[in-house]
Amino acid sequence: MEHAGQKKFFTLNTLLIILVTFAVLGAIDASYLTYMSYRQIPLPCTFSFFDGCNEVARSSYSKVFGVPLSLFGVIYYFLVIILLGGYFFSQINLLRQLILPLTSIGFLLSLYFIYIQAFLIGKFCAYCVFSALISAILFVVSIYMSRVQNYTA
Repeated sequence: MEHAGQKKFFTLNTLLIILVTFAVLGAIDASYLTYMSYRQIPLPCTFSFFDGCNEVARSSYSKVFGVPLSLFGVIYYFLVIILLGGYFFSQINLLRQLILPLTSIGFLLSLYFIYIQAFLIGKFCAYCVFSALISAILFVVSIYMSRVQNYTA
C-alpha cells in the first residue's frame, strides 16, 4: 500500500517487462536443459564452482516419473509468461494476482533443488543455479508488484 509521500520506482508496465524478460530467460535455460536431457548430450560446464552440471543432470533427483525436472521448469516459465501476457492484454486483475503464488512456488522449489545439489549430490549445476536465481528475481519482483497499489501503466 502506498502512503502519502511514498514514491513508486516502477510502473506496472516496467514491472511486467522485468518479469517477462526474466521468465523468457528462464524458459530458454530450462528448454536448453530439457533438450540436452532428451538428446542425452553432456552439458558444457566449465564454471569452476558450478562444474557439476552433468552429475546433477544425471542424478536420480533430476527426473520425476522419467520426466526431466527442466521440462517442469519450461512449463512454469511459460505459465508465468502466459499469465503476464494475459494480464497485459486483458487487464483481468485475477491474472496479476496469480503471479505471486506461482512465483512463490517456483522460488520454494528452487530452494529445495539448491538444497539437493548442495547436500545430497554435493555438486552444483550452473544452469540450475541460474534458474534458481531467475526464480528468486521473479518472486521478489512479484512481491513488489503485489504491494504497490494504483499503478500507472
